[in-house]
Amino acid sequence: MKLLVCLNKPQLFLWGADMLEEELISKKDLLRAARISYGTLYRWKRMNLIPESWFIHKATTTGQATFFPKERVLARVKKIQELKKDLSADQLREIFSPNVKSFKIPLHDFASLQMVSKLTLTAFVSVYPDKKELEFNDVFAMYVVDHLMRLSGIYLEDAKQVVRMLSRYLKLENSKDFQLILMKKMGVPITVMVKGEDDILLEESTEVVACANLSEFEEALKNQLIA
Repeated sequence: MKLLVCLNKPQLFLWGADMLEEELISKKDLLRAARISYGTLYRWKRMNLIPESWFIHKATTTGQATFFPKERVLARVKKIQELKKDLSADQLREIFSPNVKSFKIPLHDFASLQMVSKLTLTAFVSVYPDKKELEFNDVFAMYVVDHLMRLSGIYLEDAKQVVRMLSRYLKLENSKDFQLILMKKMGVPITVMVKGEDDILLEESTEVVACANLSEFEEALKNQLIA
């Protein structure tokens, strides 16, 4: 058996060496660095602007303390502070929700943005030939597939399989707290979704082509769309 580790960053998700632990920041240091109050932090939590999963409770020498993934939470707080000047609370909730319900863009307009390659667009259109207007989850599926194609060299047929898998999953689940794993067994491509970030044991004969942490990809895509 072998251990699979999914790397978090959209630009770093290939099968390979052990993942370095993400640096954490304490609640006290976060409040100081971001210049926000305890009340503001937990109000944003109640509004789902900061995910519950980012509140990490760990034992310390003085008892229990709360920590956060440093890079992600500082970037999120900065984005909230920038956007809240121009957007209402409801608009902020929608932007940072698992699914951006009101987001729609014509396929032709999205193609002109050149956010994904022509090959990725070809994969999507071949699966959904009649789709002329894209929702957020359509763009998200292409965003993930595009990274898989560019960084792990998957082929068009593999990409189409991932598009189908993601689209089917996204219709049923609001949460993107999943790992998407593309592997091959005796040359046959297999796409699976695994909830959370638990270690995964695979047979030695299984070749892992690529692995992506979907929550990290969603964060990166939203940042790109609202930048």
